[in-house]
Amino acid sequence: MKNSFLSASIIYFIGNILLKGIAFFTLPIFSRIMLPEDFGMYSLYTASLGILTIFVGLQINGTVNISFGNKSIERFESYVSNITLFPLLGLFIGLISLAVLPNLIDLIQVPTMAFGIMMMIQAFFSIVTSIYQSELVIKSQPKKHFVFSIVATLSNVILSLSFVLMLKDNTYFARVISGVLSNGLVGMYVLVKFIPRVDLKRLKQDWIDGLKLSLPLIFHNLSNQLLNVADRYMIASWRNATDVAIYSFSYTIGSIMDMIWLSINNAWIPWYFSQLKDNNKELIKLYSKQYIIFFVWLTCCFVLVSPELIYFMGGKQYVDGIYIIPLIVLGYFFVFLYSFYVNYQFYRQKTTLIPIATTSAAVINIILNILLIPPFGLIGAAITTAISYFIMLMFHYTMTVHVLKHRDMPTAYLWLAILFMVCFILFTYVILQYMFIRFILIVVLCIIYATYVLRIIKSFKR
Repeated sequence: MKNSFLSASIIYFIGNILLKGIAFFTLPIFSRIMLPEDFGMYSLYTASLGILTIFVGLQINGTVNISFGNKSIERFESYVSNITLFPLLGLFIGLISLAVLPNLIDLIQVPTMAFGIMMMIQAFFSIVTSIYQSELVIKSQPKKHFVFSIVATLSNVILSLSFVLMLKDNTYFARVISGVLSNGLVGMYVLVKFIPRVDLKRLKQDWIDGLKLSLPLIFHNLSNQLLNVADRYMIASWRNATDVAIYSFSYTIGSIMDMIWLSINNAWIPWYFSQLKDNNKELIKLYSKQYIIFFVWLTCCFVLVSPELIYFMGGKQYVDGIYIIPLIVLGYFFVFLYSFYVNYQFYRQKTTLIPIATTSAAVINIILNILLIPPFGLIGAAITTAISYFIMLMFHYTMTVHVLKHRDMPTAYLWLAILFMVCFILFTYVILQYMFIRFILIVVLCIIYATYVLRIIKSFKR
């Protein structure tokens, strides 16, 4: 593997560990100084924000990676700057819609019009920030991405803690306003940086070209958001805000695995695209195997230590989350696996295939939630999430392997990884209450993986 990929992976990994570490150490603070009801309400706010962001920008931010390969660097940079202005149109339409249709605040789950306006503004700046981060990733600038992400995260955390401590009687409002301000500050920096690069002569055409690629992604990302948040809305409807808080808290802990995957994937995509261009299929297969084995080991260790994370991060009021995390992590493992196939579809610019899978999975997720949440509660919601992501994996596997006729991931490792992880998650529920057994297993897994890595290193030296 090229040194550039290894060094970029290390930087992204360390950066994301630090970012998650900041969230890791502040989450216990927020979970304790905010009432579970406020924590649950804010979780619904962030869920609605994710969905609203899709409509404000029409997913044009998702075209940055796709457009990089067929443009010169100067043309690419002007394209990125031009599409950064597009969400302004969505923001304007959104604010007008709120004024004309005040009942929209009920749809986006906010208590007043003011919160709706703040959500619109935060959605706009989130898109601007996302576009800049995507540019840094695809241009293989991990150091800049690291610094920018650290500054953005720290500004959010500092403002959030400051406002929550000042507004103890309304911590929900404190979290919302601090998020808007921190996103606004970072977003303004990006706009100031991008405006000199704007090419007004090509602005309209770039918007059109961007929308041609992004419109199919709307259904993909909207469905993805629904996969992530539909269960929370349904729990809020059939249970209560406290259950929403427990489920959201558990989801946040489980998303650490998603963060680790994203950090590696940020480095994997430029390297993978480069190897595809050079037709290095055997090299891709070789490192795909190592990637899968590493992620299996890491996922197992994380699941085994998750009960302690729940106790440490949230305390006794979130203890029921220990039964939710293994299934959530299994779902994220399926996301990791399907990314191999989705990345190839992005490379081929086959974006029309992607939303079919996510839309189908989202519909199935909603149906299963209706069936399972009333009788099984939070566990039912977690089960539907894992099943839905497995369906997405199977669809993308079928599309890439059988429709696009492309194989660069070792299929045997895919099925072995799925079988092993499902069995391991089921076994985990047997030993969740036995900390000593879980930590013995972690030690054993670490010894086995370390031995395997040493053998790989020795084989490369020969």
